Amino acid sequence: MTRIESGGVCFPKGFMAAGVKAGIKASGNLDLALLYSKEPAMCFAAFTKNQVQAAPVLYDKGILFNQNIVSAVIVNSGNANACTGCQGYIDAATMAELVEKRLNLGKFSVLVSSTGVIGEPLPMGKIAAAIPDIVNCLKDDGSELFAKAICTTDTILKTGCVSVQTSAGEVRFGGSCKGSGMIHPNMATMLAYVTTDLMLPKSFSTEFKTMVNESFNSITVDGDMSTNDTCVLMANGQSGIFLNDLSNEEQAKVCEALFDLMKYLALQIVRDGEGATKKIEIEVCGARRKAEAIQVAKSIAASSLVKCAFFGEDPNWGRIVSSAGASGIAFTPAKISLYFEDVQVVKEGMPVKAVKEKLSEIVKRKEYKISLDLSLGEAKASVFTCDLSYDYIKINAEYTT
Repeated sequence: MTRIESGGVCFPKGFMAAGVKAGIKASGNLDLALLYSKEPAMCFAAFTKNQVQAAPVLYDKGILFNQNIVSAVIVNSGNANACTGCQGYIDAATMAELVEKRLNLGKFSVLVSSTGVIGEPLPMGKIAAAIPDIVNCLKDDGSELFAKAICTTDTILKTGCVSVQTSAGEVRFGGSCKGSGMIHPNMATMLAYVTTDLMLPKSFSTEFKTMVNESFNSITVDGDMSTNDTCVLMANGQSGIFLNDLSNEEQAKVCEALFDLMKYLALQIVRDGEGATKKIEIEVCGARRKAEAIQVAKSIAASSLVKCAFFGEDPNWGRIVSSAGASGIAFTPAKISLYFEDVQVVKEGMPVKAVKEKLSEIVKRKEYKISLDLSLGEAKASVFTCDLSYDYIKINAEYTT
C-alpha cells in the first residue's frame, strides 16, 4: 500500500488552484473553486450513470467526446445546476467561457462541475462577478482553498498526494474530492479531481476506468445515486516522464500509486458519510465472477437495515445474508460462510456459536471487515460503506431548508 501524504491538487508540477466566496451559499463559505494547469493536460473523466444528469455533466461529456485535452476545471458548490433545462446548460457553458476568456485559453478548454441543491437556477450574476477574482487568486499552493470551496455537507477536507521515484525522475500525483451523502456506486454526489505531472497516453482511459470502478465506484453511503458525479484526472506531463517509456515494473509501481491515492480519497468519503460513525468493508469472496461478487457486496452495503445494525453495534448477520440473497446473484445458501473480521458467525448456511465478547468488541470498532464466502469460485471484491445514524436523517431531512 502506497503511503499517502498530506497535500492536494497542486502537488504535481504545473498546477494552480483557488477558492473564493461568490455568494452562492447562504452560509457565506467558500463556494467557487478553480483548478488550472499551466500547460494543456490530457484529461480522463467518469460521470454519473443516473439518467437524470446535471447540466455540467452533459457539458463536460460533450467536450470530452471530441477531445482529450483541457486546461482547467471551474467548480461551484451550493447549487447542483441539475433539472434546470436549457438555461442550465447555457449557464454551464457560460461559466467555462468566462474562465477561458480570463485565462486567454482556447474555446472548449475548461470543464465545469456543480454540487448542491437540485432544481435551482445558478446565480450567474454572482458567479460571473467572481470569475476575475478567482483567476487572480490562482496560486501554486492553492490546494486547501480549492478543497474547501468544493464542499457542501462535508465535515472534513478530503485531499492527498503521493510521489514515485523512477529511473527517469520523480512523478507526482495529487487529489481532492468532496462527498458525504447521496453516495452510491457508479458515482455519487461526489466530485473528485486528480492531477499528475506524468505524461499519459490516450489509451490510459481503460486503466482509469478500472481504477474508478475499484475506488469511487466501490463505495456507498446511502444507496442514492446523484445527478452530478464527476471524477477527473488531468495529466500535464510537466515531469517530462512518459508512462510508456518506463519499464513494466515502474509502470506498475506508478499505476499502483495513482490507484492507491484514488482509493484513499474514496474511503475518506465513506468515513465522512453524513452522520457516519463507522466505516465497514464488505468483502465477498468465492464468487464465480468478480462482477457477481461486486453485485452481492453492493446489495449488502446499501441495505438500510444492515447499516442501521452497524450503527447499533448489533452483529445481526441475518440481515447480511438476507441482503446477499436479494442481490439477484444465484448461490447455494447451504454453502455460504460469514465472518466479522476473523470471527465466523455462519458456516455452511447455519449459525456458529461465536464468542460474544469478541464479536461485541469487533462491532464497536470504528472500522472493521465483514467477509461473505459464497463457495462458488475464486473471484472476490470489496465495497466500502458506513453506518446509518440519527444524524443522517436530521441532515437530509433539513437539506433544502
